[in-house]
Amino acid sequence: MRVWPMLVLLLLPAWAEGGYLLGRILALDPGRGVAEVLVEGKRVEALLPADGGGFREGERVVLYREGERLYVTEPDRLPHLAFLLGLFALFALLLGRGKGVRGLLGTFLSLLVVVYFVVPRVAAGGNPLLYAFTGSVGVLFLTLYLVHGVNRKTTAALLGTLLSVAFVLGLALLFTRAMGFTGLASEEALLLRQWGGVDLVSLYLAGVVVGALGALNDVTVTQAAVVQALSHANPRWGVGELYRRGMEVGYDHIGSLVNTLVLAYAAGSLPLFLLLTRDPTPLRFLLNTEPFAAEIASMVLGSLGLLLAVPLTTLVAALAFRGGRGRPPDHGHAH
Repeated sequence: MRVWPMLVLLLLPAWAEGGYLLGRILALDPGRGVAEVLVEGKRVEALLPADGGGFREGERVVLYREGERLYVTEPDRLPHLAFLLGLFALFALLLGRGKGVRGLLGTFLSLLVVVYFVVPRVAAGGNPLLYAFTGSVGVLFLTLYLVHGVNRKTTAALLGTLLSVAFVLGLALLFTRAMGFTGLASEEALLLRQWGGVDLVSLYLAGVVVGALGALNDVTVTQAAVVQALSHANPRWGVGELYRRGMEVGYDHIGSLVNTLVLAYAAGSLPLFLLLTRDPTPLRFLLNTEPFAAEIASMVLGSLGLLLAVPLTTLVAALAFRGGRGRPPDHGHAH
């Protein structure tokens, strides 16, 4: 849920000030706390972090220039990230074929909408929840129809997703107000408050909503595909029978989703959980603090949205495919 504060920080003007450079470490002198680096074809000295930073000779690093001094800040990680992204794209193309290509294109377009539409407007003082929700719903329309085609299955999945998100948003608004959240649940939020111009509570709500939207796609498309396959295998089934049969698969989804989502949120909150073992504050009062309460609320709200998406999408799909309506599935199975 911290992606929204970080994206806003990246586009605020203050973040871009300063002289960042790329270089390669040629030699290290831990005794003096300096490194000899090659920058723009010149050999110069740069100060190392106080703990040495664990840098190696030959390593590409990011440097920061302040006046006449250069500081080694961190390794250059983008080449490794580019390799990972390339590996992901390759597997998507090999395993997903046509839909993998469309999925990659949809992901790219989604990032463009977030980076060039949502975040600049939030950074300029716009309401984070309004722009995040508008941008995300637009992305949802674009990517779902791009990847899965314009058909009843995609429309049912889209409606199920939107209904679930509306439920999550309503609960989030209610409980955020009831628990008195200020939005100051992370270091990034504290920094944004110092710079001003961002509604932190709306930013938190935007993170909850967008996180729910991202997780719901797979569930809703799969449930709609299950009902589609059932309908065309048994064209005489009505809404009630399609819903009941579809929910037989849906119950398996629900059982696995609860565990998966809780573990995903827990993994992102490990630093907070570690504080539980170090902080002398009684557990009851520690969990009451906003950082912990906000993480728990995000986890529960996202989980509720996923759980509700299964019956809602199954019902919408049953209405759309009753009596064998619509095209048959592309394959002989739904998932």
